[in-house]
Amino acid sequence: MWPSMKSEEFPIVEIFDSVEGEGKRTGYMAVFVRFAGCNLRCSYCDTGYALKREDAVETLDRSRLLERIHRYPWKRITLTGGEPMLQPLEGLCRDLSAEGYEINIETNGAVPLLKDRPRNLFYTMDVKSPSSGMRGRMRMENLTRLTEDDVVKFVVGSREDLLDMAQVLQEYPIRGQIYVSPVYGAIQPKELVEFVREHQLARVCTQVQLHKVIWDPNERGV
Repeated sequence: MWPSMKSEEFPIVEIFDSVEGEGKRTGYMAVFVRFAGCNLRCSYCDTGYALKREDAVETLDRSRLLERIHRYPWKRITLTGGEPMLQPLEGLCRDLSAEGYEINIETNGAVPLLKDRPRNLFYTMDVKSPSSGMRGRMRMENLTRLTEDDVVKFVVGSREDLLDMAQVLQEYPIRGQIYVSPVYGAIQPKELVEFVREHQLARVCTQVQLHKVIWDPNERGV
């Protein structure tokens, strides 16, 4: 059972700084806060060490979490997981915004978005592909709440996933920036490029996970 939104305790798996590995800030340094706990169990999940709340290595209140974030020089921050939207993020994000941070919330798309979005916050939202096994848990209405500043991310592992992506893009008027990346080891990146070209998906940016190119694909804290 997830804690009440009144709770200000955050289950933390890791806090570190590194380059953004995907999305519109790829290659830029940022602070990463990985929360424990996720409401989905995707077939290709690469953060299986953060799925349960019990996976947390420490629990921090908001003030202590902010103090830890302040140890890094970067004003870009990524809140990830697990699923960060299961945490009481409103106050934390207001504080970070007031301090001039650019906030990226990486969300799986199966949880409602914040009711009040503070300044300098954008979402990187997954659209779960059929091969994830979690498409039925998606809140597709979240797509209608995104702005031009947000990112929509498709992680695909097969041609079926690519065809599904094309169908979603046809059905939903997405305002955010659109990215597609391969499930690592399941499909070749060139297949994504060829599909985008074949279907003339001019708004779709093909990417790979940069951190898995720079470091060992299984290395944590990068």
